[in-house]
Amino acid sequence: MSTLKYPFDYNSDGSFVALEEDTDELFSQLLSICAVTEPGTFPYTPTFGVFDPTFRAVDRGSYMIQASRFIPEIVITSVEGTVDSNTGATSLKVSYRRV
Repeated sequence: MSTLKYPFDYNSDGSFVALEEDTDELFSQLLSICAVTEPGTFPYTPTFGVFDPTFRAVDRGSYMIQASRFIPEIVITSVEGTVDSNTGATSLKVSYRRV
């Protein structure tokens, strides 16, 4: 089943861009959404996401547990988080393999 690309984008015919099931682009989007979603945001999945990592590194263990729970098609092999000491911006690099 395809999923809408987020942020939303359009095809040349005006339809929304969709990501195909079981593609790296879809997994990248799902992992990104997990990293920027606070637990409790979605009422039907209140444990989805990780707490706001602003000005500190993402809790890698918590992130791996949440991403693994909600994206069972992959196994996360590493999570590297960094914080820019000047701006406080965080970046996250996630490596995974398909199951």
